[in-house]
Amino acid sequence: MAQKDWRVARYAIGGIFGFVVLSELLTYATLVVLADRPYVAAIVATALVSLLLGIPLIVIAAAQFRRADRLRSQLNHMVVHDSTTGCVTGRGLVHHANGLERRRQRSGDKLQGALIHVRINNLDDIGGSFGPQWNDELLQFVASTISTSVRRDDVVARTGPASFDVLLTGASETDADQVCARLTKALASSHFAADGKAVDLTLSLGGVLFNGSIDLERLHRAAASKTVEVTGTPATTIEFARLPSA
Repeated sequence: MAQKDWRVARYAIGGIFGFVVLSELLTYATLVVLADRPYVAAIVATALVSLLLGIPLIVIAAAQFRRADRLRSQLNHMVVHDSTTGCVTGRGLVHHANGLERRRQRSGDKLQGALIHVRINNLDDIGGSFGPQWNDELLQFVASTISTSVRRDDVVARTGPASFDVLLTGASETDADQVCARLTKALASSHFAADGKAVDLTLSLGGVLFNGSIDLERLHRAAASKTVEVTGTPATTIEFARLPSA
């Protein structure tokens, strides 16, 4: 660490010394060229020295600002996205819902939509039988199945070790039924293999409709309390709970 600090100090001292020498040379040159006009020479020398100092500092500051902005964007992405599945995290879902709620309060309009809760009931059993690495494989598999079954603007979030919430903003009851039926069919007909062996998945789905404001905690509890196990046939139907208007 001390060696690195000394290297930085050496470069800094060398840069300062070089800048001083170059500034003196520029000042001397302008005085020689404009010997009969010393005031003009002083102004020109000051301008040249300012440009010599200012341009590199502005370029460096702009580059550092851009780098910091890029790092901040990467950090924000890591905070609100689950590293295993690529889905939004529970915190990211809260930020999204808060943004929708602020827009609702400014516009005065009511929000409607639905929240679908998906839970993998035998995630720990699969990890115990085939190894913990297959937990991540299964989570990725289920997350991919969910993401390809819902609408483009629906937000898929991993909200627990073995659970996902799907927020369908603006969805009518018919829209929610269609999405849920498509998702249920996709999950019921999905086939997962761990270490080359077919695994029977045990999944549960539940849903809740809302009209008014978004209270994620209430929506999550209501949807989780209405979960129904998805069987091996696509005939499983999910009945949505309904929160009172707010």
